[in-house]
Amino acid sequence: MKKESIIKAQNLCYTYEGEEQPALNGLSLEIKQGKKIAVMGANGSGKSTFFLCLNGILRPQKGTLSFCGTPYSYDKKSLLALRSRVGIVFQDPDNQLFSASVRQEISFGILNLGADNETALRETETIMEELDITEFQDRPTHALSGGQKKQVAIADILVMHPDIVILDEPAAALDPKHTSLVNKIIDRMTDAGITVLLSTHDSDYAFSWADEVILFHQGRVLISGAPEEVFADHTALKAANLFQPAVLAMFESLCRKEIISAKTPVPRNLSELEHIIEGIQRVPVYGGKTMHHIKKKAILAVSFGTSYEDTRKKTIEAIEQTLETHFPEHKIYRAWTSRMIIEKIRKRDGLHIDTVSEAMERMKADGITDVVIQPTHVINGVENDQMKEDAESHRDSFHSISFGAPLLTSESDNETMVKAVASEFSWMSDRDALVLMGHGTTHYANTVYAALDYRFKDMGYKNIFLGTVEAFPSMQSLMRMVKEFQPERVILAPFMIVAGDHARHDMAGDDPDSWYSQFLSEGLKTECVMKGLGEYPGVRELFVTHAEEAVL
Repeated sequence: MKKESIIKAQNLCYTYEGEEQPALNGLSLEIKQGKKIAVMGANGSGKSTFFLCLNGILRPQKGTLSFCGTPYSYDKKSLLALRSRVGIVFQDPDNQLFSASVRQEISFGILNLGADNETALRETETIMEELDITEFQDRPTHALSGGQKKQVAIADILVMHPDIVILDEPAAALDPKHTSLVNKIIDRMTDAGITVLLSTHDSDYAFSWADEVILFHQGRVLISGAPEEVFADHTALKAANLFQPAVLAMFESLCRKEIISAKTPVPRNLSELEHIIEGIQRVPVYGGKTMHHIKKKAILAVSFGTSYEDTRKKTIEAIEQTLETHFPEHKIYRAWTSRMIIEKIRKRDGLHIDTVSEAMERMKADGITDVVIQPTHVINGVENDQMKEDAESHRDSFHSISFGAPLLTSESDNETMVKAVASEFSWMSDRDALVLMGHGTTHYANTVYAALDYRFKDMGYKNIFLGTVEAFPSMQSLMRMVKEFQPERVILAPFMIVAGDHARHDMAGDDPDSWYSQFLSEGLKTECVMKGLGEYPGVRELFVTHAEEAVL
């Protein structure tokens, strides 16, 4: 069932008196009903100010806020009604508690809404029992511990049956016991269908708990989305002064090393990751065929494929020739994974290209005993996993099958790639911006692109930007960053093995939506370099390195 919008913020601006830097600087976002939202960002990014605006304590100086489709009103009656439905628990509960006893404190809000004494008493006792605070109901609030004060502050809000509860750093200054207790209370709220907005610096908790994560930066939304998407964006995390959740960092590492399949759903906590690891059956290098004669070794170069002959010769065939030069004792075979391109080439040119299964059968017929399969894929995504499955189905026909890694699999691969790109474009000036177009995928492996974009900057190449056609970093993100760089010229180049359809149409085409056209429309002098990664000597050498690692 589709969740309805409960909060909508449009272009919110707010600057505190005496401050030059705005706390909110055109912030816009939408929150769906019943969601668990983790709001994160560096100190001073605007989180607390936004929360105060949601509760009506602060009024935006510009922009609009809507609750359930109705714009905020700021008269006394409207604000009272709003605060009964949008409750806030402050980071420091001493800013919220003022009554003589816990019971009086909790009953104050509901009495203020017009409830009679009997109803207020019943509701207060119920919420105290639910939150396990009945035993200190008669104590003065100032005499409570920090964890107890936090419980009472939450009870203050829940007794009014709000639609939204805002928690500003709920675990701040709490010991582990009370942190666990508060987290359990939060879980009860979300189970009851209450929309919860929670600010935290704890990436591990946000990753395991939230439906959506929103990163604030300089009074705006930097990025928002599912936790596995947001926490995969290393560039955004760095800007927000956040660390990647431990479980995600470990999961990505295991996937890069091909210990875990790229098709595996991303675990949200260590327990789920442990379950995945327990289910792994580590298969040794295959030994289906007993050796009774001399080895015949081969390398199968597996590519996606291209229908453009010119770029095929410069990239795919160049990679295959480089492998042949470095491995004279191996026979080189070719396979493509795109059946559509294979069929197109067959009909148009009368040229047959093997699929992976066909290549395995061909090698079997040729008497090959030991196979190294070297993919020319950029990342270890679904395409690479499918290739491995197709190859492994023939394992009984060979003495051994081993796999080389895709192009970008480790941190050292990223460093090598940075150097390879920098070498290819050494002719650029420092005021030129190189914008690389990758393909992109909805799979977690897409994080490689954001990580590599950060690596360029980390290694001193502030004028090199990497984005994708179908994922993140998107063209919108690139356009913003490139314009901030203020280049004298933009150089566009494909970050794909071949300079095929995407390079010719999505990147360099005349269509208004092409990257070339979009940069031109922003008044930027723009040129295109139609050169696939397979043309870079450094890239071909990296594939050789991966194949060497796979040779038994």
